[in-house]
Amino acid sequence: MSYNQEEYVLDKMDDKNIIKSNIKIFHLLEILVDNGKLSLGELSQLTGYSKSSTQRIVNTLKHMKYINQDKKNNEYYPAAKLYDLGSRVINNISIKNVSKQYLLELRNMTNETVNLGMLNEDSVIYIDKIVSNSPLRIELELGIRFPIYCSALGKSIAAFVDEEITFSNKYIKYTENTISSDEELKKELITIKKQGYAIDNEEYVPGLVCISVPILNLSGYAIASISISIPAFRYDNNQIDYYVNLLKETARKIQGELF
Repeated sequence: MSYNQEEYVLDKMDDKNIIKSNIKIFHLLEILVDNGKLSLGELSQLTGYSKSSTQRIVNTLKHMKYINQDKKNNEYYPAAKLYDLGSRVINNISIKNVSKQYLLELRNMTNETVNLGMLNEDSVIYIDKIVSNSPLRIELELGIRFPIYCSALGKSIAAFVDEEITFSNKYIKYTENTISSDEELKKELITIKKQGYAIDNEEYVPGLVCISVPILNLSGYAIASISISIPAFRYDNNQIDYYVNLLKETARKIQGELF
């Protein structure tokens, strides 16, 4: 349906149970998502709404954190909250069910704890795990949240979202290895995107090393991530390629069922 046709449907709609102003908000949001980045004038032109109406809509979406505005050119673009929202929908529908068998396979191949995580604003949440059979293991509780910057799960997702991640240099130094600045985080996310995996080298919990890869949608954006958690005393850096290859293969299987 073209944008003009969409506006025509809106004008002709007479169902009193439908809130037309909400339709306009979602219509504009869909156009912005399709185009990636647009100015106020371009949004007004594509939607057919007046500039004053368009301005009120984008102000509302900014307030709700569904869109951001580029300070350099004042253009608007979708915010990570949209990816988070979509990710949670997928989680509720299928991702935990789809992932479970593959996480179990991965645990059996490595005999280490494997995890599934998703972003929630500036944190990552453990939504599933299969624990190691070894009595010597370190594991975190399901549902626990922790900052993106000190987690392999979080960093592997953050490297594959279309938004700059910043904590305004307000970092908690959980261990000596914890990232402590936006500049350091930015550099690491660039490296992670190039190599396709992230490492948490005792950055949140002393004695725990995690390796993670993202689960990507068809557009190449991360909707979740999976990781292997290994006690530091058992971790051998020479095996990094082995773990990464297993993780990437597992992620491909999950993506293949989801998309």
